[in-house]
Amino acid sequence: MKSGKYNRRKFLSTAAASAAGGVFVNSTAPFSAVQGRTNSLLSSSENKSEYLFAENLTYLNTGTIGPCRRETVRESMKMWEELESFPVKSYGGWGAESLAEKTRTVAARFLGCDLSEMLITSSTTNGMNAVAQGVRLKAGDRILITDQEHGGGLSCWKYYAKYYGAVIDTVAVPNGENDAGAVLDRIKKAFTEKTRLISVSHVFSSNGLRMPIAEISALARSKGILCIVDGAQAAGAIKVNVKELGCHAYATSGHKWLMGPKGTGLLYLSKDAQDVIRPMQFDESYNTYNNGNGVVNLACILGLAKAIEYLESVGISKVEEHNLSLRNRLYEKLKDIKSIKIVSPQPGQPLVSPMLACVLPDEVDRVAFVKMLFEKHKLSIRATHKEFGFNGIRFCTHIFNTGKEVDFAAGVLRKELA
Repeated sequence: MKSGKYNRRKFLSTAAASAAGGVFVNSTAPFSAVQGRTNSLLSSSENKSEYLFAENLTYLNTGTIGPCRRETVRESMKMWEELESFPVKSYGGWGAESLAEKTRTVAARFLGCDLSEMLITSSTTNGMNAVAQGVRLKAGDRILITDQEHGGGLSCWKYYAKYYGAVIDTVAVPNGENDAGAVLDRIKKAFTEKTRLISVSHVFSSNGLRMPIAEISALARSKGILCIVDGAQAAGAIKVNVKELGCHAYATSGHKWLMGPKGTGLLYLSKDAQDVIRPMQFDESYNTYNNGNGVVNLACILGLAKAIEYLESVGISKVEEHNLSLRNRLYEKLKDIKSIKIVSPQPGQPLVSPMLACVLPDEVDRVAFVKMLFEKHKLSIRATHKEFGFNGIRFCTHIFNTGKEVDFAAGVLRKELA
């Protein structure tokens, strides 16, 4: 670990010096052209030297926090150096607006929407809060959620219930309910004449279930109900085209599967919903720089564009194929361990995602277990949130992971739970 930390420190100081010397690649250059690299990585593995991982770390935890690639860090640091050399450049008529709009353009293309429907935020939670504030809920308005929603996407609705008298209705989607038709039936039965919106995760952070969003959106629209999607665990992990999904709003993070800088996020607001969803900070315009939004973290926002361009250069369909292949491999390695129970969909099911969750024996404390895996084996995974009601752990497989790492993780689990 000391060596890994030293290497990280050394890289950051070198990157800063290089930025000052002006040796970075042009911010508009596609990733595939940088340093002559190719995109054949999905046949085996992503070159780990392109990341800042500590030595010997096996990282299967992107659903919590994703890693930035070195090129993404360089791009952000380059801009940070430039901004600090002339601080007012980050504001006003010195080009900051056009730089920020580059990320909006890249993000809109990646998510399949028009530029006029894309907003830059600081996180999924920030985007969800903007939607909730923009809808302006009042007493008696009913909100439908599932019992698997992440607190970051749920707190905005709780706020309106607490202070404005909105009512939250919860539909149960129990672990093991992996049939799209059954899920849709549960939601359909939970709608009421007073339901104003449904807020649902694209991929559950609890067990990795990929919700049938297109069908949910169509059902909601048929009843005049807004469909709001928490996409924190989807964008960058699987293909996301918001127009094909048909939802009214879609919020996601830059710091998870998109592998962008921390403190960045995206929000899609469909044109046909913009009259009823009016976030205060974007009332003037959807531009990243506006009077309602204030000064933003331009360096990280440009780093997010770089991260998205990288995924585009590989091809999100290839990324998803790679991620699911490794996740399914892990499923096969874990399914025979008698002391655990996999609660994520089986390989081949349509609601599968690159996340896989297991229930541990009752006598095993999930938080302590995850900490032990890191300290003893340098394996990083996630303990499930306590509000989801099961003693579980969660694995996430992304573009930089390999079959060898998946096999290692399965072997460690088998050994420690023997």
